[in-house]
Amino acid sequence: MSDKFIYRLDDEISFRKCSLFDECNTDHGDCTNFRIKEFHFCDNYFCNQEGIHFHCTKHPEIELDYDNDFDGDVLTCPKCKNQIEIGSTKALISRCLRVLNREIFKDATLIRLDDWYTPEIKEKIKPTPDYRLTTNVKTDKDGDTIIILYVSYVGTGNKVQYFIKPEKGQLTSDHKDLDPAKIISKIEVTLKNRILTQSYHEEQ
Repeated sequence: MSDKFIYRLDDEISFRKCSLFDECNTDHGDCTNFRIKEFHFCDNYFCNQEGIHFHCTKHPEIELDYDNDFDGDVLTCPKCKNQIEIGSTKALISRCLRVLNREIFKDATLIRLDDWYTPEIKEKIKPTPDYRLTTNVKTDKDGDTIIILYVSYVGTGNKVQYFIKPEKGQLTSDHKDLDPAKIISKIEVTLKNRILTQSYHEEQ
């Protein structure tokens, strides 16, 4: 199965993220419209379209040709010759980015500014069939980030609850919950300027 994705924007235009979408690189990858800048005696490639490339929806494998000789920007499919007046390439790129943001923010929680803690993002993953990890990112009244990590056995209500505060450089657990030694032996959090580690040894 291919790891390449083409996103459908409408009946005429689809789009993809090229290799330079997130950052520059020393190789242009699958970008077809790039510029080159030299840094530290090495060529670096940057996408001229902010990493967004337009494809024909009817022929998704075909990248649309770009022409700005008309009154507005026009995209043309080399295969079916369909011409699409888009007005502004920048506006079309912004439209594509908004589509991508739907996937990023679909699980985000609505922020209520009057809460003591402000919920932002929650995620559940299963690292093994026996354990479940749940993360909840919040903001306290000082505006600092709190990452709450729940570690629990699948099928039970027993859990360990950790509070990670990156700005304050703190890693704590809730003593009201399950003893961490019952589930894990060590937790390590790597921050920008330090590593926080806690080890546990269950009493026999």
